[in-house]
Amino acid sequence: MLDQLIFHHLLGSKVGDILDRQHVLIKQKHQAVRSAILQGGGMDRIIVRSKELIAATRAHFVSEERAMDTIPLRNFAAHKDMHAEIIESLEDISHDLEQRRISGAMELLKFFEGRIVYHLDVEDAALVRELTS
Repeated sequence: MLDQLIFHHLLGSKVGDILDRQHVLIKQKHQAVRSAILQGGGMDRIIVRSKELIAATRAHFVSEERAMDTIPLRNFAAHKDMHAEIIESLEDISHDLEQRRISGAMELLKFFEGRIVYHLDVEDAALVRELTS
């Protein structure tokens, strides 16, 4: 299993490489949720896999925000606001999962495939350009 990557642990690594590895980890966690649902793994397995996906996404956002904070002359408030909105939605979905509602897992997949994939592939690409310019 890939370690969750945090910027301060990887001094000397390229920001884009770190984000790419985190994106791969998050997408692997997403596939694990999807597999748990499609294979009829039961609610316990679905909940565990969903919580892993949410935790990986949160860790990624913390890592990104640490990188943003290393560049004090630039304002990344809009990107941080996107993170806060996504986390709020993930917390709502997580609550549904804790109530053992399968709809929570389905909602997580739908939310991931729409909002989070877009964030990882488009908005984070813009962030990497900003951080490395």
